[in-house]
Formats: sequence, structure tokens, C-alpha cells
Amino acid sequence: MRVSTGQLSQLVLQGLQRQDKEYAQLMAQMSSGYRINKISDDPLGTVTLLGIEREQTSYAQYRSNIDRVISRLEQTESYLDNSFTVLLRVQDLALDAVNGARTPSDRQAISGELKSLFDTLVSFANARDEDGNYLFSGSKLDTPPVADTGAGLAYQGDNVRREVPVAQGVMLTSNETIESIYFNGGSFFADLDAFINDLETDGPTLTTTGPQLIDSLQRTINGLNQKLTEVGSRIVSANSLDSAQEDLTLANEKIRGSIQDLDYIDAVGRVNKIELALSTTQKTYSKLSQLSLFDYL
Repeated sequence: MRVSTGQLSQLVLQGLQRQDKEYAQLMAQMSSGYRINKISDDPLGTVTLLGIEREQTSYAQYRSNIDRVISRLEQTESYLDNSFTVLLRVQDLALDAVNGARTPSDRQAISGELKSLFDTLVSFANARDEDGNYLFSGSKLDTPPVADTGAGLAYQGDNVRREVPVAQGVMLTSNETIESIYFNGGSFFADLDAFINDLETDGPTLTTTGPQLIDSLQRTINGLNQKLTEVGSRIVSANSLDSAQEDLTLANEKIRGSIQDLDYIDAVGRVNKIELALSTTQKTYSKLSQLSLFDYL
């Protein structure tokens, strides 16, 4: 089968067009720094990149959630830790006050400090975060957890747990309550208030309110220790999840780079080959276009 000059010219022209298209694609890739600039550059690679982008968006949201949870839990931990220090001081003063060697004036002085510590504990229990939300009211963020109901201080929050997504299929509790600390088997504040009143009046019931407060203190300190352990464990878990998702984010970036980023050395080599091929093809086309029927006779 013989190929006519017209057919040869057509074939050469089609080759030029393919080379021009590939050259233009390489120039666009080198300009952007990316191997994939549109779906047609690599359909399968594009699908993979879209999947990675969805994952990266999820990781970013999870890490943002973790930051907020950690911030709130660290504030919670700080107030609980400060409360623990105050409770230990209350315990020392209570044990000192029931000492039979103490005089009424000694007990008056102790009651004054205990009043101040009482107010400090209530203040810590009603602590707020930087957004003005109460830390220890459960889900009732705008309700002070400890308030005077007319019959003494009582817990006003709830025990609803606010679960925040921090990883795929993983939820972490971001809120806390103080009901189990101060209102477990009675009211610690009521016991402390009764003890302070007896100290001020040197009342005859001091032998009853003293031991009662010391028992109440032990329950309260135990409850606070348990709460500190729970909060601390959540902070450790949150930090671990954050580190894990940072690693996943970096791994995805490497995968995305291997798929999307352009290998400049390879691209330059291909450009040189195309330029050489274009030059050769153009010369061939030029010669073919100058041929006439007499050249074949």
C-alpha cells in the first residue's frame, strides 16, 4: 500500500499537534509546579487527591475540636487543682480547731480564715472559661453550678455530658460537674458552714460538727482526686489523638505531593525531547510541503 504525499503531510501535521499539546501541558505544569492541573491530566490521581483533601479537612476539624477540648479541660484541671490545695488547708484548720488546747479566740481566728476559704471554694466551683461559660455546670453553660436556694448552697447544673468528635468514631467529654465532689452524700458547704458557726460561737455542738466536717472533707477530697484523674486522663487522650492526626496529616501531605507535585528534572528532560521532536517534525513537514509530482518521476 502506497501512502500519498497528502496522507504523509496529514500524519506529520497530527504529530505536530500532539507534540504541541504535550509541550503546552508541560509548560503549564512547570508554571504551576503541579503535575495535575485539571482532571484530564490524571483522572485516577485526581480522584485520589479529592479523597485526601476530604481527609485533610476532617483532620483539621478534629484538631480544632481537640484544641478547644484541651483548653477547657486544662482550665478545669487548674481550678480543681487549686480547690484541692484549698481543701487541704481547710482540713489542717479543722483538725487544729478541734484540738482541745485551742482557746475561743484561737477558734475565732480559725473561723475567719475558714470563711475566706469557703468563699474561695465557691468561687472556684463557679469558675468560667474565656467565653463566659461555667466550667462545672454540665451542659448548663450559663447557670452557676453552686447557688443559694434559700436553704443553703445547692448544685444547679446537670450531669449531661457534652461529647465532642475528636477523631473518626471517637468522642471526648469536654464538660465537667462538681456535684459529685461537694454534694456527694450530703453538702460539704453545709458541713463547713455549720462548723464555722460553731467556731464563732464556741458552741457546744463543736464536738459533733468537727468530726462531721472532717469526714465530709475526706469524701470531698477523694471525689476531687477522682475528678482530677478523669480530667487528666482525658487531656492525655486528647493530646495523643492530636499527635496521631498530625502524623496522618503529614503522611497525607507526602502522598499528595507524590501524586500532584511536578518532578522538574523529569519535566525538563521531556521538554528537551519534545523540542527536538518538534524541530525534526517541522523540518520533515517543510520538506513534504515542497514536494511535487515531478519529484516522484
